[in-house]
Amino acid sequence: MPLEQIITIIIVALIIVFVWGVFKKLFKLMFYAGIIVLLLMAANAYFIYRDFIDLRENFGLSSKEVLLVDGSEIVTGIILKGDDFEILSSQQLNEVSSELKNKNYEEVLGDNYRLMILNVDIVEYLDNEVEVLGRTMSQEEIKKTLESGSSSEKAALFAALLSEEIIANKNPLFFFSQFKDGNIIIYPETALFKTVKLAPIDLFKDISSAL
Repeated sequence: MPLEQIITIIIVALIIVFVWGVFKKLFKLMFYAGIIVLLLMAANAYFIYRDFIDLRENFGLSSKEVLLVDGSEIVTGIILKGDDFEILSSQQLNEVSSELKNKNYEEVLGDNYRLMILNVDIVEYLDNEVEVLGRTMSQEEIKKTLESGSSSEKAALFAALLSEEIIANKNPLFFFSQFKDGNIIIYPETALFKTVKLAPIDLFKDISSAL
């Protein structure tokens, strides 16, 4: 056999051994990376499930501080617990406002279960007319009341919209879709809410119906 062929065979053999070694290490790396990814997914699924159970058991009954904001200004604020609500006083709103501008959500949350901050623009995503406070109100009427109504009128309307339109089961995806679009801020933002921002909104239809 000519020397050139022997050299060629040796070179090809060395290349094959080198390439096999590289692929072997790559497959090994991919295998371990796959295990890590699966573990992370399992851990995330566990936290999402635990968060869902916590929300289902506590969201409706626990106190939630809920603020309606227009830019940096607070339109109204309430402490919502079940079907009852407590109106935040002007002094409380002033204190909350300064903390809110610095995004000190922990201070604003206080002893409440959740802090929810809603942008007033969320009204534009409601039906043109909604049944609220025992009567039919158009979007324009709702906006006018929230802009120029008394403190008690604003708070009562806001509480009714929350209970009957925004968190209501008749439109299960509304709450999550508005959160995903940035019209609702939730604090603390736990695993379930973090996932809402990344996943298709239809995946959360059953979850929102169960809350």
